Amino acid sequence: MWNMLKKDFLTISRDRSEVLVLLVMPFVLIAILGFALGGINQENQGIAEIPIALVMSQEFDQELAAFEQRLEQEGFPIEMINQVIESAEAIDPATMLKDLLLTPELEGTINTEIGYQLTEAQQALQDDEIAAIITIPDQFSYQTLSAIYLDEEPKVSIEVLVQDYEQIRSDVIESVVTNFVDQYNFETSIALATGGEAIETAVNTEGFGETTYLSTQEPVSAFQYYTIGMAVMFALYVAATVSSNAFKEKETHVFARLMVTGEKPIRYLISKAVSATVLTALQLAILFVLSGVLFQTFANQSFSFWLEMSVITLSFALTVGSVATLLTAIALQFNNDAISATFSGGVVTIFAFLGGSFTPVEQISPVIRMLGNWTPNGAVMTAYLQTIQGLSFDAVMPMIYRVLAMSIVFISVAVFIFPKRRLA
Repeated sequence: MWNMLKKDFLTISRDRSEVLVLLVMPFVLIAILGFALGGINQENQGIAEIPIALVMSQEFDQELAAFEQRLEQEGFPIEMINQVIESAEAIDPATMLKDLLLTPELEGTINTEIGYQLTEAQQALQDDEIAAIITIPDQFSYQTLSAIYLDEEPKVSIEVLVQDYEQIRSDVIESVVTNFVDQYNFETSIALATGGEAIETAVNTEGFGETTYLSTQEPVSAFQYYTIGMAVMFALYVAATVSSNAFKEKETHVFARLMVTGEKPIRYLISKAVSATVLTALQLAILFVLSGVLFQTFANQSFSFWLEMSVITLSFALTVGSVATLLTAIALQFNNDAISATFSGGVVTIFAFLGGSFTPVEQISPVIRMLGNWTPNGAVMTAYLQTIQGLSFDAVMPMIYRVLAMSIVFISVAVFIFPKRRLA
């Protein structure tokens, strides 16, 4: 198989037109778009303030009165009941979440409106006036206090309804709420274990204003955006190139001669997958390095950042390799190279538009964004941008799983339709 891989590398590297398409053109476009649109992006850096509605479906005073009555019914001493009621507001999760969302540390990142009723908020969400609804349901405070002091299982929870789960701002909202809930549960557990001593230090709301989930200090620049956009777009051309070369080998009887030597067809197909995978990884690495050196695109990034970028790159390279096997199998099975020409001439452009290589498609339509995230390049571009913006790798993994699943499907179909015997 090494000889077949070496042959593919030499064939493509000696073809100046292929080198021009795979390396020169994307780099030129990165430079042009980066310089042309860099000023525009600098005027509006980062993610715009995220508008959300906090709907309080409960009245805290009523919840507190009901809980006080419950304690009396349970026979708690009056002194203890008074102490609990006095400290209830300080440890009430609904109040703490409200204070967190309105804290100055989140100003400019999240804009929380608290005057909505639930039906009004749902209409505002539908009209794109807000990005999410966080609902504190009825009896939430009562249930939480009962869980803390009476060891009862709570039957209600905070509800989060987002406009588009795939959007990065939805990930930000989810991360803030999840972090709040986890921290509150953790501190409550400590308080219960220490007999209530730690209740007073429940949750430090200052910790929720950090940029662990949203990197507002390092917004995506024009060079970063178009380096990723052009790289994932032109990586798809590798699949068409490898497939087209495979068809030429069939037409010039190279494939037949390989079969005569005892080479198995499936090994030939696997060699195309490996070739496309390695070529794609090299192409992306070269573009990222050149952009980083000349335009300082990824300056001052940590080792973990590059490790995550490498995982995403390898996943995408495997996907492009699987696409190459599928195109090769179709071309050889039906003895027609039209599939490679159609893919490079039209499908890549459509995928690039849907995936956001030319412009952020979420600004056009959430539907287009959703469709784009089901293309290999779109899903990977989302993963790259989420990593650049500082989201945790757990938030990125769904897109990686998606492209790897695509790879399995493409390879399975390619193996199924690839000719199992010699071709004339």
